[in-house]
Amino acid sequence: MYRKKTPVQLDCGLHFFKELLNGKWKMMLIYYISQDFKRPSELQRVITGVDRRVMDRQLQELILHGFITKKTYDSRHPKVEYGLTPLGTKLLPLIITIEQWGEENRAILKKALDKDPKFENVI
Repeated sequence: MYRKKTPVQLDCGLHFFKELLNGKWKMMLIYYISQDFKRPSELQRVITGVDRRVMDRQLQELILHGFITKKTYDSRHPKVEYGLTPLGTKLLPLIITIEQWGEENRAILKKALDKDPKFENVI
């Protein structure tokens, strides 16, 4: 597993948040698991553009850090489902607030993205 070369800063709650939830899809994964999209194929369908390998890695990190659980069903066709832990459930109001803020400021944020060349091909 990848190990960071620079020391991790954990001086305040924002540092913890950034270190544990840094990842393009992590907050979306938590949100959609809370909305009853529990199987990997369902999550990949609802989160457009996510690479399965990256999604699996971020799901494993969320499990490791205690935000979600993984339940594997032993059957002829193995099945996996994810669920939220109490820690993940406590994070939901924050994720929903961030999503609402993004929607309320969509026009302003879109203009900011339009000015940034790295977002040139964003739909």
